[in-house]
Amino acid sequence: MGKMHVHTFDYLGQKYIYDVNKSAILLVSEEAYNDIKNKPCLEQDNRSEEINKLIKKGYLSTNKPKKILHPQTAMVENQLKRNLQRLCLQVTQNCNFRCSYCVYSESYDHREHTMKNMDWDVAKRSIDYLIDHSIDSLSIGIGFYGGEPLLEYNLIKKCMEYASNNVAGKMVSFTLTTNGSLLNEEIVEEFLKYNTKVTISLDGPRHIQDKNRVLANGQGTFDLVTENIRNICNKYPEFKRNLNYSMVVDPRNGFTCIENFVEHDEELFDGASVMSSIISGYYRKEGLDYTEDFMAEWEFAKFKYMLFLVGKLSEKYDSKIMKMAFLDLIDIMKSTRDKYAPLGETEHHSGPCIPGQLRLFITADGEFYPCEKVSEHSKVMNIGNLEEGFYYDKVKQLLNVGQITENECKNCFAIRNCGLCSMVADTGNDNENKLSKELKMKACRKVRFQFEDKLKDICALKTCGFNLEKFQVKGESYE
Repeated sequence: MGKMHVHTFDYLGQKYIYDVNKSAILLVSEEAYNDIKNKPCLEQDNRSEEINKLIKKGYLSTNKPKKILHPQTAMVENQLKRNLQRLCLQVTQNCNFRCSYCVYSESYDHREHTMKNMDWDVAKRSIDYLIDHSIDSLSIGIGFYGGEPLLEYNLIKKCMEYASNNVAGKMVSFTLTTNGSLLNEEIVEEFLKYNTKVTISLDGPRHIQDKNRVLANGQGTFDLVTENIRNICNKYPEFKRNLNYSMVVDPRNGFTCIENFVEHDEELFDGASVMSSIISGYYRKEGLDYTEDFMAEWEFAKFKYMLFLVGKLSEKYDSKIMKMAFLDLIDIMKSTRDKYAPLGETEHHSGPCIPGQLRLFITADGEFYPCEKVSEHSKVMNIGNLEEGFYYDKVKQLLNVGQITENECKNCFAIRNCGLCSMVADTGNDNENKLSKELKMKACRKVRFQFEDKLKDICALKTCGFNLEKFQVKGESYE
């Protein structure tokens, strides 16, 4: 008998097995746990009755992939020729802010602020490219990205008008991420006209916002942004329906003050969703340290939210930030109750989408990248341009990032719950035309650690009677 494709872990005095093929969490006895953990190749004569019962039910299989290949590899050309779904247009590389952790700042290698703007010819050709390559898409979307995109509002307005007038037979939607300082009545009325979804970057109360998000002259931006948003929302209350906030959390600061700010400032946040993320570590010149205070406050906030989920705390503990942070955990929890087919002979870890299909990033110069998060200085990430179209071989290379860690992926217990894409293996070097196994392995170790942590959280929630059907985000349940 080969080695069982499982992962063992203990939590709160209980022993668990995560079955990779079934995507199921099993509570087992200490005897079975020790046998599986210490002797994962148990022969039939040495198995306990408990283990034999699990095997008869289809658990504890030794089945593992024999080849790592993304299942959509053969569909790359067709999907990129006929099923593009979204563009992200870099309308400018300029910005009126100088945020210390911005990917355009000196803290990162892959971008810098410039005065470069996208001209109308590039924008129009980009929209035409999306329309021509989305025949099979039921709807398409266009996002506007900077720098600060509202510095190029006239171009954005022209793009929305052109796309709306030239898309036939399908819906077109628009999104924009802004620092919020340049929003005015004219812009908001135009956004309402096109039902544009707006995400405002706002990182917390005054002392948090003004520490990292400053004007070019070093002046803080909290009052400028929040007063502008309040005035806009008071005059156009319907605008709140299309308003989201994005908070970049600096782990060198505290967390509780940010959560309290969101929960208590109803004028700003009531009716709007709040997304949070830790400062990006990709392409960063120096490492990012997490303070003990931040980790303690984060874990306490997570603990309170879990108590709320199991009905031990009132609705006032229904944290907007924690709710979004728990979405991935809820998705995993949902998958563990579904019936999964065993892993096939050919598999690839979850995570990569077809680069460019879901969110094609087009720079001000008309170059193609998988999304706006990757390095514009990276040779391996450049997957085409408006002149030549997609480089399909490079797209397939990025899609199959698991091949650079093939043996590790075949044996990994997180293969079905791995969010890694090719960005984690990119050096950002403009002379390098391959992905880094060393960087990929570093990211893999982090994913395995995080996935086990999520499995433990799921066990805690299930033990305390969490009702998955009652978990909702903006009215959508996870039934």
